[in-house]
Parts: sequence; C-alpha cells; structure tokens
Amino acid sequence: TATPTCGFQTALMGSFPTTCFHKDVVAEEGSTTTTTFVSTEPLVAETDKVQQPEDESDDEDEYDKSSEDLWPLLKLQRQLEALSKLKPSLQERHLAVLLTTGAMNPLHRGHAQLLHQAVDRLQREGFDVVGAWLSPSHDGYVQPKARKMNTIGFSAQFRLEAARRAVSEDSLLAVGSWEAKKPGRWPDYPEVAMALQRKLRKVEKAWKLTNGLKVFYACGTDHAQTQGLYRGFLTDRGFGVVIVPREGEQANSEEREKSVFVASSIDGEGAGYNSTMIRSALQVKRTSVVTRTLPLEAADFLLRPSNQDYTDFREDFEKFGLDHKKLVSNLKS
Repeated sequence: TATPTCGFQTALMGSFPTTCFHKDVVAEEGSTTTTTFVSTEPLVAETDKVQQPEDESDDEDEYDKSSEDLWPLLKLQRQLEALSKLKPSLQERHLAVLLTTGAMNPLHRGHAQLLHQAVDRLQREGFDVVGAWLSPSHDGYVQPKARKMNTIGFSAQFRLEAARRAVSEDSLLAVGSWEAKKPGRWPDYPEVAMALQRKLRKVEKAWKLTNGLKVFYACGTDHAQTQGLYRGFLTDRGFGVVIVPREGEQANSEEREKSVFVASSIDGEGAGYNSTMIRSALQVKRTSVVTRTLPLEAADFLLRPSNQDYTDFREDFEKFGLDHKKLVSNLKS
C-alpha cells in the first residue's frame, strides 16, 4: 500500500497545498485481503441543535485569559509579520481567519483539506487568510456520542495532542483548545467562534488593523444545511461562512452579501476520509490506513508512541488495544 510522504505543509499565506491522496486499495498488513471502510461520518461532526452563545461580550473573561494555548497565535503572528513587509499595507488589506469545529476523533487529512479549500475560496474573493484553527469538541459532546455509536471516544487531551502533531508542519493551521477544555459544559460552535473573535481583538489592536480580522466558519454541506448556515452565520457580529462540499455533493448558491461562500469540493480519496475508518484501522492493526490518512508525526503518535506518550495517554491507547510492551520489544529486536 502506498504511503504519502507529505504532511499539511503550506506556503506563506496558506496557499493551496499539493494534494497527497493516493488512489490505492487498503490491504491488511501481511495479507492479500482488501478491506473497505464505509462510514457516513462527516468531516466535521454535527451538533444536534444550535446553542445561542451565552456570552456575547467582546471582552475576554477569566477563562479566556487563563492560557495562551487556548488559541495559539504564533502562526498568525508570523503570517502578519511576513505580510507587513509587502504592499499594500496590512491596514489596507482585507484580512481573514478560519475556524472549523468537530469531534476530530481523531483528526485526519480531510479536516485540514477542508480548511485549505476554504482558504483558496477566500483568496479568490480578495481576502488574505492569515490564520486557521481546528477546534476539537468537548468531551461532553464526544463521549456520549461515542457510547451511543458503540465506538471509541478518545479523550479531549488525546484528541488535542494528535491534532497538534498533525498540523505541526503546516505554516497556517493551529489547534484551538478553548472548546475542548471549557470547564463544566460543552460549548456549541457559535460560542467557540465568538471566543476566537474575542481573542483576536488584542491582535487587531496591537497591529492597528483598520479593517480587523474577519472570522469565517468552515464546514461541510450537511452541517451548513442542518444549521441554516446558507442564510449566514452571526452576521450581526461580522462573521462569515465557507461551505466545503465533498466530491459529488451539490452545495447551495453563495450569498456573498451575507459573507456565505462555497469552496471547491474535496475530490479524490480525501473526500472519503473520516475518523471512523481510522478508529477501525487502529483496532484491527491496519497501519497502512493510519499512515495514509494522517501526516507522519500524528501517525507515529498513534502507532508508535514514546514511553512518555504512553504514560500520559495510557487509557486512550488501551481503548484500541495497543500493546506497548510488545511494541517496545519489536522496536528493540
């Protein structure tokens, strides 16, 4: 089975990456049998209903300020620094950032591809996209859903760590933990988007960005349809939406006056990637599926954790039956 060598690395300003999906058949290691994993799981997990944001203040609260890691800004700052050396000035540009949410149980190449398709659409609209965040869902949402589906539900900390490693080589994408670490309850995506917008206010002030940083929520067609996002998303607060179809899906028309855009579809094998196939592959030890659907660092984390990784996330590794002693023994032999 062929294994892609590229990760999610993108050039300055998040330009569209070279697709590294393979059109090969998944074969069980050491056998000639082929297996196809079929799932209806969307790239971005759906919520049962939209919850209205509880806090509509533009000011950060105590939780917002509790850790800079809730919304890492390093990649955003690097993009702004690079762009500030070019003309026109930052103050004259239309700057945008992206956010996508979902269980990411675990994250895979399709999640990142969704954001890069959205980047491409916004660039064609005249925006300079300077940041993008993936926000894995809160355990309060993921664990009950996993039990209902009779599947593995990785812990929030494990999903965050796997996601961080998946995008570590990407110059644009970062992982937000504001949603996953929220104390006491799980916040729905409108609240997550507003939390990101609050965090960006200080960046806007520091860089004196006249036009601000416009936040776009990126999602698939199912989520857009069930949540009514073709009509706009928190338009009174300046948000936008980029809807990203998969190959074969038909999206509704754009509503540009409401900042609702439709990106080019995710085509090829990447359109079929989902977290269910990765969890299944982990359980039956089909490592080729994992290495094909995840960048190398994330795949290594799942398949060949270090002693420290195994200690930190033992319960999660045990959920798919990883035998760490046997793994270490095999590596030594």
